[in-house]
Amino acid sequence: MNYKKINSIAVSFAAGVVLLGAVAAPAFAQTASAARAAAVRARVGASASSTAARDLKIATAAKTEIANRIKALTDLETRVNAMQKLSTDQKSSLSAQIQSEITEMTNLQSQIATDQSDNNTSSLKTDVQSITKAYRIYALIIPQEAIAAAADRVFAIAGAMMTLSDSLQTRITEAQTAGANMSASVTALADLKAKAADANTQAQAALNGTATLVPDNGSSTVMQANTAALKAARTKIQAAQKDLVTARKDAATIVAAVKAVGKSKETSATTTATKK
Repeated sequence: MNYKKINSIAVSFAAGVVLLGAVAAPAFAQTASAARAAAVRARVGASASSTAARDLKIATAAKTEIANRIKALTDLETRVNAMQKLSTDQKSSLSAQIQSEITEMTNLQSQIATDQSDNNTSSLKTDVQSITKAYRIYALIIPQEAIAAAADRVFAIAGAMMTLSDSLQTRITEAQTAGANMSASVTALADLKAKAADANTQAQAALNGTATLVPDNGSSTVMQANTAALKAARTKIQAAQKDLVTARKDAATIVAAVKAVGKSKETSATTTATKK
């Protein structure tokens, strides 16, 4: 056997294998690199698609929140326009504030839509958060205006009570002239006037304490001050309402006493006529 020829063939085969490996390795590396690149692109695409879907969901929810706030503000402006006792300047100031908030909400909605279409997730999150942080429609503006509306109602009812007190005073005087003991009615009338006056005072204090409040824009100090002012104003409105309830009871007491005097006079007149 020719060993030299066999060795030559073996060496040539080994060299061919090495050469084949050298040729195949770059091709395999290129294939693997392309696969990895494709996988990365797929992940990036999936991530972008997921981000876009999330942003769309956030923007849609924000649109609903803003629409709800605009409706609440519009309804509130209707209440302001119906107020009877607040001055024209006070009503104009409240209406201007409400309109300003509606404009801000409308502009914010447009900005959020732009953030979403531009795939600006960071700006989108900031703008959406501002719905509650910067504007405080539910936490400040609506409670603030509601207190103004409640104060207006107190002013209207207290004014009506004071007008009624004049009529009641006339009836009491007539009864006293007829010889009736109206001391209880006199006391009730004095209390009625005092309660009506205090109701006005309480309502005015509630109005003054909340008229100049502004959104906290994330400041915990301002937020706490606003919360305290709104709470104090509600307490004053409640006190005013209790005053008016008492004033109504006083009026009812006086009316009942006046009616009793009237019936007594009618009975006396009937008895006298019968004796004749």
